[in-house]
Amino acid sequence: MSDTHRRIVSTTIGLTLAACAAMVAPATAAGAAPPDRVPPTAPANLRVQSVGHTWVTLAWTPSTDNSGTVFYDTTLQTPTGPLQARAFGPTQGFGGLAPGTTYTASVRAVDLAGNSSAAVSVQVATPARTLPPPTTPANLRAVHVGGVLDRIEWDASTHGTPVSYQVLSGDTVLSSVPATSVSVFQLVHIDCAVEPGGTYTLTVQALSADNDVSARSAPLTVTIPLG
Repeated sequence: MSDTHRRIVSTTIGLTLAACAAMVAPATAAGAAPPDRVPPTAPANLRVQSVGHTWVTLAWTPSTDNSGTVFYDTTLQTPTGPLQARAFGPTQGFGGLAPGTTYTASVRAVDLAGNSSAAVSVQVATPARTLPPPTTPANLRAVHVGGVLDRIEWDASTHGTPVSYQVLSGDTVLSSVPATSVSVFQLVHIDCAVEPGGTYTLTVQALSADNDVSARSAPLTVTIPLG
């Protein structure tokens, strides 16, 4: 092959490859979505929704984002270090706090691409205790009627204010009641908190009128009857 022929072939191949690259490159770019670098709006109206001697619940106005999906990183600064939690809605609670103490809470929104909003903050003041917490509910027991589990009972707590009771499975509150018992009917059909045939380990804690919480009772394991 002559030098002239080689140059013509080489030039033709080069032009063909360049044309193919030009055709492929725009198609690849057009098919790829640009990265999301737009942060969510900052949460608005961060506030204390409710507070007790040892706990607080925060609330805020939801953020918006071009992806439509955000979650929230929340922090409560304490004397022993930060408490952190991720919330998937516009509320978050913290427990284990000290009575009569001021804390700083902050919230920032994060989208699925990892973009973060500016953080907003609020001061949280737990009320000082004027009374000791309610005494621990005692003698948690299962009551059967006709050989079938009918209700859960316990001995009353004492306190300087009226108390109500929370029935828990782990850290989940299944039912809140004003008396010292809860029926299986209520747990299944009113609270919709347990399933027939399921086995649950329950505890009970007392809640005073000034939002002070007792220690939890000894646990009781029960199986919810079918039907």
